[in-house]
Amino acid sequence: MVPSVELSSQTFARLQALAVPLVDNPETVINRLIDFFEAREGAPAAVSGDGGGENKIRQFSPVSPPHLTHTKVLAVEFCSKPLEHREANWNGLLNAAIREAKARAKSVGELKQLIIVPFVDGQKTDEGYRFLSDIGISIQGQDSNGSWKGARHIAQKLGLQLSVTFRWREKEGAAFPGVTGRLSIAAA
Repeated sequence: MVPSVELSSQTFARLQALAVPLVDNPETVINRLIDFFEAREGAPAAVSGDGGGENKIRQFSPVSPPHLTHTKVLAVEFCSKPLEHREANWNGLLNAAIREAKARAKSVGELKQLIIVPFVDGQKTDEGYRFLSDIGISIQGQDSNGSWKGARHIAQKLGLQLSVTFRWREKEGAAFPGVTGRLSIAAA
């Protein structure tokens, strides 16, 4: 059954004022208003797909994304290059960003400004730390939200391009079950 909504005559008159005569109906005007709101507020807005509702990718605000818990990374592009399949996950993204920060930092102080997740020089494997042997740093593991925040911070501070496409699993607690989303930062 399709839901029914009653509008006051004042609200209906306002909708009519926004309608294109002989084209719009109340639903098309409401959808246009919702699209406008979502685009301005950083809420999910469909940006691509094949025209079918199931394959659309929703762009989310990289600064205030929805909860990324229960998401699976589908693709990552960092510094205009795709990450290898085995690294295309939240922790792989964070590792790539930390490696880039280490390569570009001119001092230990600058590195500490770039890496906002807990890290130590040298090898540490307890308390959730993992060792990145190629750069001699151990970082504490993060969930999807912490990994995105840490990678985004590095990309923004260094002016690097970053794009992650992901899908929420059909699971209780997922922000948008079954929805494919994208978080993007353009190079400065």
